[in-house]
Amino acid sequence: MKIPGYTLKRKLGQGGMAAVYLAEQESFGREVALKVLVPQLAREPNFAERFQQEARLVARLSHPNIITVYDVGTFKDLHYIAMECHTGGDLTKRMAHGLEPVEALRITREIADALGFAHGLGIVHRDIKPDNVLFRAHNNAAILTDFGIAKNLSGHDRLTQTGSTVGTPKYMSPEQARGQALDGRADLYSLGVMLYEMLAGKLPFMADDAVTLAIKHVQDPVPRLNPHLGRYQPLLDCLLAKDAKERYANGAELMAAIDQLLKPTPNFAPPPSAMQAATVMMGAVTTGHLHTPAQQKPAAPAQPFFTTEEIVKGSLLARQYHMKAAFSAEDHDDFKRQFQKLQTALRGWLDKRGKRATRLNLDIRVHPWIQARVRDILRQQRMDNTAFGDLVEQAEIKVHLHNAEDPKGQYFTLGEAR
Repeated sequence: MKIPGYTLKRKLGQGGMAAVYLAEQESFGREVALKVLVPQLAREPNFAERFQQEARLVARLSHPNIITVYDVGTFKDLHYIAMECHTGGDLTKRMAHGLEPVEALRITREIADALGFAHGLGIVHRDIKPDNVLFRAHNNAAILTDFGIAKNLSGHDRLTQTGSTVGTPKYMSPEQARGQALDGRADLYSLGVMLYEMLAGKLPFMADDAVTLAIKHVQDPVPRLNPHLGRYQPLLDCLLAKDAKERYANGAELMAAIDQLLKPTPNFAPPPSAMQAATVMMGAVTTGHLHTPAQQKPAAPAQPFFTTEEIVKGSLLARQYHMKAAFSAEDHDDFKRQFQKLQTALRGWLDKRGKRATRLNLDIRVHPWIQARVRDILRQQRMDNTAFGDLVEQAEIKVHLHNAEDPKGQYFTLGEAR
C-alpha cells in the first residue's frame, strides 16, 4: 500500500473500520500514526463520510489530552488521517499489569479534562474505553483518541439515526443502550465504568451477550468495591448513576471531586530522627519543662524538608558507610528539585567514601498524585549515568515512599543486597 507523502513502516493495529500504521510524514520527517479506512468500507458513502467527519471534529480539539490530527486526505480508494504518534502504550495494556488507585484517578482526571473541553464545543465521544486511551512516552499523560463515532451536538448529524445504538456495550451508558438522545454525561458514565475497572480489576457489569449486558447497565445497581477501596465508592456511585441528571454535570465537576478526594492532610510531618528526639528530651529535662501530651501545643502544618545523615558501621579496618536521606515533594517539579539536591549530596558522598558507601535508606513523602510516577523514576535511575545510578550498582537502597493519607506507604529495594 502506498500513500503519497508517507512512508509506511509497520502496522500498529487493526480494527473493524480502519487499520493504523506507523509512518513517516515525508514533508516534515516526523513519525505519525496513519489511520486508513478499510478499502471495502470506503466504497460505502456513510463510512467514508464518517471517517472524514472524525478528522474535522478532532481538528477542532486542541487540548493536551486529546490526540492531534496533522493531515487528512484521500488517495484512490484509500481514506487516511495522519495523527501524532504515541509510544507509551494504551490503557488496556496498563490495566493488565494493575494500577494503583492514585494512578487510576490521575488518568480519570486527565480524560475528564479532555471530555470537558470536547463537550464545551458540543462534541460527545460516545466510545470511551481503555483501547481509546493512549499515553505520551515522555510525561505519561493520558491521551483520548478515536473520535470515529463522536457526535456533534451543535450541528445536524445525519450519520446517526434517531433511536440507533452506537458505542461499546461494556462501557455504554443506560441512555446509549436505550438509543436515547445523549449529552456529555453519557461519556462520564463510560469513564466511570473505566474507573471501576481500573480500581477493581474487572468490569462492573458482565454478560454473555450485548442485550443482557445493556439491561444490566440500565437496571442493575452499582457494584460495591472491596472495603479497602471504599473511599472511592461515592465517586463511582455518582459517575454510574442510571439517571444522567444524578451524575456529575461536566468534566470540571468530576475533576474537582477527584482533587478533593486526593487532597493531602495538612498536618502530616515526618517523625523526628532519634538524634532530634534525644536533643528535644534533653533540653526539656535541663530546663525543667518536660511537657505531658495534654500540655503539648498543636502540631504546626508540615513544612518542606530535606535531610541527610551519614551512619558509620564496622571496625576501623572494615568500616562501611550508610546514609539516611529524607525529603518531601508536593508535585513533580518539586520532586525534581529535591531529587537533584539528593544527587548532589550522593555525588559528594561517593567521591569521599568510594566503594565503602554500601547502603542508602531513602524516605520520601510525596503527594499521592505523583507517587506511582516517583516510584517509576527511581527504578529507571538504575541505567542512568547519575550519582543515584552509580550507587545502585554498588549498594543497597531501601526506599520508603509514602504520603499524608497513607503514612505506611510502600517499601521497596534497589541495588545490590548486602
